[in-house]
Amino acid sequence: MLDRMDAPAATAWLVVGVVLGVLAVTALVSAVALSRHRPGPGSGRPPAPVDDLAEFLEHPPGTRPQAPRASGWTALAPAEPVPPAGDRQRPGSALAALCVAALALVGTAAAVAAATAEGAPQPRAAGVSSPPAGGVVAELAVGGLVLEPRAVGVTATYPEVRLSTGGGAPRLELRLPTYNCLAAEAPADPVAAGCIATPVEHAVLEGEDLAVTRDGAGWVVSGTAETVLRPGGSAPAATGRAYALELTVEPDGPPAADGTRAARGELRLGTGSAPVLAERSRVRAAG
Repeated sequence: MLDRMDAPAATAWLVVGVVLGVLAVTALVSAVALSRHRPGPGSGRPPAPVDDLAEFLEHPPGTRPQAPRASGWTALAPAEPVPPAGDRQRPGSALAALCVAALALVGTAAAVAAATAEGAPQPRAAGVSSPPAGGVVAELAVGGLVLEPRAVGVTATYPEVRLSTGGGAPRLELRLPTYNCLAAEAPADPVAAGCIATPVEHAVLEGEDLAVTRDGAGWVVSGTAETVLRPGGSAPAATGRAYALELTVEPDGPPAADGTRAARGELRLGTGSAPVLAERSRVRAAG
């Protein structure tokens, strides 16, 4: 609408507004000047002084012959002087010229604004990609990866992912069981390695926050996972942590009796990456 007009179009329309404002002010000033210039009733230039001494000597008072009286009423007031034609036309002509020039500027600015709006590229929503043909539902288990390195040891996680893209509305649910381990890498079995369990983190990515694209027989999923904690009986609490996520997944092997197939791929999360465990992961694809 400005819900999204780009900067060039907004500037052009600003020019239109300025020109219209100048036109209005110019018309007002010209009208005031014209009203002041117009002569009022009975006004005119005073007659030039005439020396009547010679006429007084030739015709003293009472000796001047009387001119025949015209029929009808005698004019008691002098006729109103008519201003010269040039004085009547000059203010109107100037005002008309100003109006024509201002309208030409308005037309030019409007044309620039329209051309800019039509030629401007339309913005694309961030994080939106073409949905894969059909849809996919995947339940994935991922091997251990380093979520965050520590001064001593690492925080390791063993992600669980559920992905669905049916109906063109992609959604990814992420569950992160985490452990603090005195090791440089995530151990295969954190309990056997003596790691200390910490609260499970959760994240949900959907809509514009999740990009899903088709890649051959599989899919590529990406987004940013902002995690929360879900204590039993309490509302979710944000952890303040956000991890860059990139998941590749594709079917592996023949379909089972229920129509699902094993899945393989890789998950990159935070600073670590780990493979999708095919023996514990299933995917169902349509189309």
